[in-house]
Amino acid sequence: MFQALALSNLITVHLKTGIGRLSAYCGAVSAACGAFSAITWLAGGNLRQIEMTITNLAGTISGMICDGAKSSCALKVATAVGAGIQAVMLALDGSVVPGNEGITDDDIEVCIANLGRLGSTGMKEADKVILDIMLKKS
Repeated sequence: MFQALALSNLITVHLKTGIGRLSAYCGAVSAACGAFSAITWLAGGNLRQIEMTITNLAGTISGMICDGAKSSCALKVATAVGAGIQAVMLALDGSVVPGNEGITDDDIEVCIANLGRLGSTGMKEADKVILDIMLKKS
């Protein structure tokens, strides 16, 4: 269990490093990638299946934004959990989102870098728009 926890945290930190400290990119995505990578490992998955789990999650929930709303945050976590279970089951079965589609890539480090780019560069304008919407509320 300690090894799984360490694996989960290391993968989450690795993904979050490319995204940066503050982003409109939902942190549940990075957390799900870490947590479900560890679950894949606990279920007997190998390194390739762990990579496939991350890729499946990148292809599924990578567009989730953080809007600072606490009640919808719980729903986003629940969505990430559902997608995580599906990602693990697919990976253990040998299925993965193809690397030539969307933001995924056959090279896991490129896939992770794409998530980082989406979270850091891609969400800059989204962050401004979300802030503007929130400031206009009473």
